[in-house]
Amino acid sequence: MTKVLLVDDDNSLLEILRLRFQSCGYTPFAADNSQKAVSLIKSDVFDAAVFDMRLDDGKTGLELLREIKEIDSELPVIFLTAYGTIDDAVQSMKEGAFSYLTKPFDYKELIAKVEKAVQQCSFSRQLLRINAEESDSPISKTIIGKSSKTKMIRERIAIAAKSDANVFIYGESGTGKELVARMLHQSSLRSDKPFVAFNSSAIPETLMESELFGYEKGAFTGADKKKKGFFEQAQGGTVFIDEISEMPVSMQTKLLRVLENREVSPLGSEKTIKLDIRLVTASNKNLKDKIENDEFRADLFYRIHVIEIEVPALRDRREDIPLLCGHFLKKYTDRYSLGTKSFSGDAIDKMVNYDWPGNIRELQNVIECAVVLTSVGTIKGDNIKLAHESETYTQVYREAKKEFEASFLKQLMERAEGNISKASRISDIYRADLYDLLKKHSIDPADFR
Repeated sequence: MTKVLLVDDDNSLLEILRLRFQSCGYTPFAADNSQKAVSLIKSDVFDAAVFDMRLDDGKTGLELLREIKEIDSELPVIFLTAYGTIDDAVQSMKEGAFSYLTKPFDYKELIAKVEKAVQQCSFSRQLLRINAEESDSPISKTIIGKSSKTKMIRERIAIAAKSDANVFIYGESGTGKELVARMLHQSSLRSDKPFVAFNSSAIPETLMESELFGYEKGAFTGADKKKKGFFEQAQGGTVFIDEISEMPVSMQTKLLRVLENREVSPLGSEKTIKLDIRLVTASNKNLKDKIENDEFRADLFYRIHVIEIEVPALRDRREDIPLLCGHFLKKYTDRYSLGTKSFSGDAIDKMVNYDWPGNIRELQNVIECAVVLTSVGTIKGDNIKLAHESETYTQVYREAKKEFEASFLKQLMERAEGNISKASRISDIYRADLYDLLKKHSIDPADFR
């Protein structure tokens, strides 16, 4: 039974609307004033609502919208407006209304809009229900999805977290391998110790040994002070080596020795440091193929490949896409303080049916772009710009994102009084990423202290 709330102070129009919706299979509820409408929303759950923008009881449609969103934030509202209230209707879209129609309107168009609104409401309530069912599990909050493949990832993380065995994570670029590694660390007995990430493809071979193992002062030209390597920095915690397939064979030999002896010797030192770490590695390439081509050591492979967690491509778990859309939508509307936004049914369909070669990283970027550039409350299919679509739109997005980021960072620094640790906690952005963003926008935290 699909329930639609109809609110209008014109009782004759209200009766016509009631009969029209009833004939289309809906269960309509009618209210001729805002007080009655609020009372009905408090006592029942509706799938969509149709409101007149101006009511005779003195309350505007915008005021009523704000009040009912406090009661039921997921209820999609369609406004009926006369010519003189179009500006109000446009403003209502910015504040979370689903859509509006100008009077006189076409009943078929109204029914079609309500049908889309009902679909959106169903998706939103499903998302809330799944989140509520899994809210007790930190893994479920981080590794989002309802597909069997995603549930398998969560189960593997939970099992691996109980031991100290080395873990290898396999998956395409952008699937979230580092997120899985972080969740594994946070679920383990080492969660109160450091998590140190290292990307083999991002460090030149000449610097790799010193970065991983550290060095003493004077160990080489430019080593003017002692530096701890990533392994020593992670003492008691977890070292995550991403794209280990890109590590040179000569470096693989040294890494194997460290893993076998559980100790490291910094460059320029004759002393060894005993290690107490858990190693997690990841790659987007098949290491067995690399072994056959003599590009990866078989003995190192078996050392790091004790437990495997495979992260599937997004196109192979399409049923997770609506939930991920909801997650990223909330993330970016909250980050940029843009109020309530929602996806239309055609926007969700467009994202579900796309293959996402860049996986979750690409999805996240597309949603951030849509959130920043869509000025109204409902993000429609046309607002979802995929990689093969407009280059001009992408440029506009980059410029808009830059402005939003700078404004957001300044507000964040003011709230945190220039304290990076406090800002990191407030924004849920890693300290290192926060430093990078501040540097990118030439913002000095000291200016806010």
